[in-house]
Amino acid sequence: MQTLLKTEGRIGLESLHTHIRIPFKIDEEQAEITVNYSYSPKKYTGSDAYQQAYEAFRLSYPADEVISKAVVERELPLNNHITFSLEKDGVLLGTAHRHSPQNVFKIGEKEASYGFYPQKLLPGTYYAVLSVHAILEDVDYSLEVLA
Repeated sequence: MQTLLKTEGRIGLESLHTHIRIPFKIDEEQAEITVNYSYSPKKYTGSDAYQQAYEAFRLSYPADEVISKAVVERELPLNNHITFSLEKDGVLLGTAHRHSPQNVFKIGEKEASYGFYPQKLLPGTYYAVLSVHAILEDVDYSLEVLA
């Protein structure tokens, strides 16, 4: 197997609700690529978790409605959530909104992992896109694309 991309990094709180686009090149047509993607930590264990959950409810509940402790505690532990998508030439080739912090995706002409379109993998610049939906602390990620 050929490594097309291998990178690790840290996503800080300033990246909340953003999309991080990481380019990689395919130099010649490939039958299939495999994406290994993980991030950690998944669960947020900070001492302010209850207060953060409460504040999130406060923003969505009517101002005069009481938010019970049980409602807030059902949301604990809070989770960090970062998803993976693939793009080429400004076109979305698929996305995986999995909640697992460790994933393997396969994309090829004949078949592809759920959420991705089976397709020819032609030469060009592709983008691995990490969408930062929810993080409550700095999160480390690892991303590898193999052909």
